[in-house]
Parts: sequence; C-alpha cells; structure tokens
Amino acid sequence: MQFLRNLIEKQRQLYHAKDSRFHKVWPLFDAFETFLFAPDHRAPKSGVHVRDYVDLKRVMNTVIVAMLPCLLWAIWNAGAQHFAAWAQVGAGKEYVHGWLQALLPPNAGAPSAFDFVVFGLQRMLPILIVSYGVGLGIEMLFSVIRKEEVSEGYLVSGMLIALIVPASIPLWQLAVGVAFAVVLGKEVFGGTGMNIFNPAMLVRAFLFFAFAGQMSGDSVWVAGNQSPTGVPSYLVDGFTQPTALAVVKQATTDASAALTQVYSHADLFFGNIPGSAGEMSKLCVLLGAFWLVFTGVGSWRTMLGGVIGLLVSAFLMKTLSGAETGPISLQPYEQLLCGGFLFGIVFMATDPVSSPETNTGKWIYGVLVGFVTILVRTINPAYPEGTMLAILLMNAFAPGIDHFVVAANIKRRMARA
Repeated sequence: MQFLRNLIEKQRQLYHAKDSRFHKVWPLFDAFETFLFAPDHRAPKSGVHVRDYVDLKRVMNTVIVAMLPCLLWAIWNAGAQHFAAWAQVGAGKEYVHGWLQALLPPNAGAPSAFDFVVFGLQRMLPILIVSYGVGLGIEMLFSVIRKEEVSEGYLVSGMLIALIVPASIPLWQLAVGVAFAVVLGKEVFGGTGMNIFNPAMLVRAFLFFAFAGQMSGDSVWVAGNQSPTGVPSYLVDGFTQPTALAVVKQATTDASAALTQVYSHADLFFGNIPGSAGEMSKLCVLLGAFWLVFTGVGSWRTMLGGVIGLLVSAFLMKTLSGAETGPISLQPYEQLLCGGFLFGIVFMATDPVSSPETNTGKWIYGVLVGFVTILVRTINPAYPEGTMLAILLMNAFAPGIDHFVVAANIKRRMARA
C-alpha cells in the first residue's frame, strides 16, 4: 500500500495546484484518492471537534455492505427465474446463449446452480455498470463545473437503483431514468445533502410512468437473452408470471388463499419469486437491516415505525372493512412479506437526507410510510405496490414533520419555564 500511496502523492502535483496541468479535473483525482485512502486532513488537537476516521464515503460503504446479501440473491434469483421460465416455454426453441454464457463451456444437461449464477451475473453486471456509470459520470461532470469535491452519496444510490428495477429492464431506459433522477432530482438542488427526494426512488418512479410496459404487468419480471435480431425477451417470449401483489390484486376469492396457491410463505420470505432484482428476499433484507442498526448507520426508529404502521394499518383496514376478497383481506403479516416494503423501509426510507432528523419525527415518518403503503395497496384499483409512492410522498413531508416536532418541543419547554 505504501507504493500506491507514493504513486498518488507523486501524481498530486499534476492536479492540486491552481496552475497545474490538470487542475480543472482535480475533483476527480481527489475522489479517486479519498476512495483509496482516508482523508489526510485532521481536526486540531485542541478545541471542540469530533475526531473520527468515518466520513461520508465510509458510511456509504457500510450501506453497500448491508445490501450485498440482496445483490447476491438478485444474481441467483435472476438465473433461477429465467431457467424456470425456459423449462415451461422452451420446448421447440433453440437456446441462444448470452455474452457471458458464450465465454464458458456449454452445459448439455439440466441447468445447475452454476448456470443460475452465470445468467444472473450476465444480467446484473450490465445493470450495475449502467447505473454507476451514468450516475457517477453526471456527478463528476457537475463537480468539475462547480469546482467542488465529488460527493460519495451516489455510491449507495447506484446499487439501490440496480436492485429496484426488473432484471429484464432495457439498459437504455435505465440510463435515461438515472440521468433524469441525478440531474433533476439531485444536482439542480445542489447535489448530495440538498435533494428533497430519494434519488433511487425517483428513478423507479420515472421508469414506472415513462416506460410502464417494462416496469409493470406479468411479463417483465423474468429476464431472457437476446435473440439474433436483438429482441431481449426472445427466450421467454410468451411467458408471464405475476408478482405476489399482482396475484392478490387479481384475486376474486380470499386473497390469502389465492396467494398461497401460487407462492408459499417460505417462498415469499426467502425470495423464490419473480419481482424487482433485489427486493424479493426478506431474509437478505433483514440481514442488511441488522447490519445497519448494528453499525448505527440506519435508523431503527424509522424501520420499526414503518413495520408497525404497516401491520396496524393492515389489521385495522381488514377488521373495519370486513372485506373477504381483494388486497384489503390479506393478513397483515402477508402484507409485510409481499412486495418491496421491507427493502424500501430499510434502505430508502432511512436515507438521512430525505427523511426527518428528529427522533420523534423518524417514528412519525416511518408509521406514515407504512400507512400510506397499505392505503395505496388496498384502495388504488390499478397499482398493486404502494411503497414507492409512500416514500416519495413522505420525503416531501419530512421537513414539515421535523418543523412541527421542534415547534412542539419549544412550546413544552416554554411552558415549563
């Protein structure tokens, strides 16, 4: 590491000084250096200062570690769902290998676990590359123009975006969505720390409304290789499989019975179901939640408040309505197992920029996210999932929640005086 440190110090002179050859791109060099090493500036030995090696980049890396189980499951599940679909619709068709599969020796037998992983990597790696490449590229461009340091906030957003879109998403659509969210949802407000809405959720919202055909319905959740003519869904053309919430939304009988006829509770918990790439496994999400709470990076108040809000709201609406069919009749714990609520409340609702700062505000915010999620799922006739809209809506109200919490505290303290 000392060799690398010496190399970085030697190259610094080409970027740091104002009259140096490449000073215009100093923010890019500084971002690369601080990614490899802790910042070399320190707080003074005297005075009131917080002394800690943890900076924004290290916090972001902690969140990335928390999402690794979801990413690994996304890779596995993309392959598992693909080959399960191929087993049903592949009769009489010639299997066309993808770019990564073509580099490996062909497998003449039934698909193995190795084949699942290879196909999953084949789909997820391009999505990650596009997500990070477009987003970080735009952030670096704005940093050079503004002559500011490159922010590390997108390190988390880039992976979040890859995990909340279908594995079958066309890459050009993903690039357009990322560009929209980073430019209009983040940079126009001043960059990291200034945005109102969670950037990853903005990407999903943009894609959902701009490219509804690739973000909704029963045919978008299973990825296939491209045909020789470039059609992405060629290998699973004609295959449809609804998500768990779509099954519930379409149910004409008891929703719980209709759900368990298609997906068991074990499938819902472990994630053996189609859906957005990394949201499916509730076990992996819980592992990430434990890590975030253990490290103090994620707010357990927001997470717990969201779960309580969802369960209580689902129970009250089911009890008071007396409905025996439709999403409103689903058991509260099944509402928790279905969809991407757990992923959203753990990784996106806890975003420190777009969520409340006060402890009481975090409780209120989490409960309201859970409540609005159930409201959308049960009342809205067309949209089966409510987590995206709930988090974006509460992002807008987060500053107001903090304002009223602080005002109430001031009022109580004034009364005591």
